[in-house]
Amino acid sequence: MLVTLLKKFENYDATCSITEPRDGHVTFARDASYLKYLRNVDKDMWVIVPRGSFVDENFSKNLKIHYSDYPEFEFTVYHNELYEDNITEDAVVGYDCKIHPTVIMDVDGLKVVNTPNGEKIHFIHTGRVWIGSDVHIGPYTVIHRGTLGTTVINDGCKIGALNNIGHNCYIGKNVVMAAGITLNGGVTIGDNSWIASGALIKHYTSICENTVVGLGSIVVKDIEKSGIYIGSPSRFLKPMKEGWNF
Repeated sequence: MLVTLLKKFENYDATCSITEPRDGHVTFARDASYLKYLRNVDKDMWVIVPRGSFVDENFSKNLKIHYSDYPEFEFTVYHNELYEDNITEDAVVGYDCKIHPTVIMDVDGLKVVNTPNGEKIHFIHTGRVWIGSDVHIGPYTVIHRGTLGTTVINDGCKIGALNNIGHNCYIGKNVVMAAGITLNGGVTIGDNSWIASGALIKHYTSICENTVVGLGSIVVKDIEKSGIYIGSPSRFLKPMKEGWNF
């Protein structure tokens, strides 16, 4: 299979996320719903899509389609071959940041992909970490680089000790995170939010701006209304007043 993919994708020697399409790259759609990101995108690239997916006239003629029964698996095999030496971009850090020397960043997150026979293979992370200005990060916090894109911590964030920030997380401006918090992969936290110690945020969950997540709370679904949330699973407690502080 690998030989076939290498031959088919010859001269396309890089991979990208389907949400950030790039010329000369190979990407994939986990299922047909992801194809929306390629509508009206004029890029010269290969896309591995689930067999039976429908590609209509809204897709550029520059897109080359490879149909697969296992699109994520085939993409991972090709991607891992390209990046076997783990070539990644260096982290970008803005001005006036205070990052404790024990902070670990630019490490792979835990993304595994199923093979057709049910085994697990590790997906090599080729993304990066981007940190804005005036960011403080405390001891022994781990920041995982993006799988294909970027893990982002925006300006003004204050992050305590012993936190885990998973791959592809996006942390808005002026977010405060206390100690011992776990953000799993792909979490989004809106501007001016506060996350208390011991909180656990489910992967690919979004928290809107001006939100407080209380001590030890577990967030398992999107929070779309600003306020204070507590419990396991987290639930709305009361509105967040302007100027609220721990």
